Amino acid sequence: MKNITMTELNQHISAITREVIERGEPVTVTKRGRPVLRLVPEVAATDDPLAALVAAGKASPPTSMSVGAVRRAPVALSRPLDEALAEERADAEF
Repeated sequence: MKNITMTELNQHISAITREVIERGEPVTVTKRGRPVLRLVPEVAATDDPLAALVAAGKASPPTSMSVGAVRRAPVALSRPLDEALAEERADAEF
């Protein structure tokens, strides 16, 4: 991650933002030696939240598929869930 000063950011904002977008690397902006701001490229929206976290560098991809990670098919209900809940609540009142 690249560090720049607030003065550098003010003087070269267009070039710095272009560099962040093109390289995809964040830049930390410091003021008097302390980090005050971080410029990060926008991650494209995706339907897979894990892929979005991996792309943002906040997570690492799984190394193997565990049994718990396998997605199962939805279970078909014999009747609507609202009916079952209403019946359960009615039984609980008495």
